[in-house]
Amino acid sequence: MKREIKLKVLRNWRFVLEWATFAGIICMTATFALTASILPMPAPPVGADGLVAKYGMRTVLFILFALGGGLCGLLFLLSRFPRLYKYPVKINADNVELQYHIAKIALCAGQLIAVVVTCVLMLRVYNQNITTDSADFRDMLIQSGIAGCAVYFIYFLTARKFR
Repeated sequence: MKREIKLKVLRNWRFVLEWATFAGIICMTATFALTASILPMPAPPVGADGLVAKYGMRTVLFILFALGGGLCGLLFLLSRFPRLYKYPVKINADNVELQYHIAKIALCAGQLIAVVVTCVLMLRVYNQNITTDSADFRDMLIQSGIAGCAVYFIYFLTARKFR
């Protein structure tokens, strides 16, 4: 009975996170479509040295969208083919469903992080304040890296706890 309650809770969390991920991907696509469709783009400010000034807004938006979409697609494929990655515990008949749901939750959380970072970067491109030299850019990448590591660490601990 206790095992079935755990499975039900995990299924509910997975359901919520999968729908949140779907909504996030729709938001990422809409952000790209809305920001890329407002062309001609405004000229970069005089003396700008950011990525927009070097490569153009449309190019930077497309590259960010492709990177974010590619990362989300990779995580989606990993969640659809659970045998492609190594679980932190030995899988047996007793824990296969529990471990599957825990892994799906972790992958959905990773997708949400990728979507949020991509959308924020695309909006910063539209506002023409994205440079790879700025402290804000580095801080955002460090924070998203820490969030991704935290998701994996929590997944690892949870998978080990529910062997």
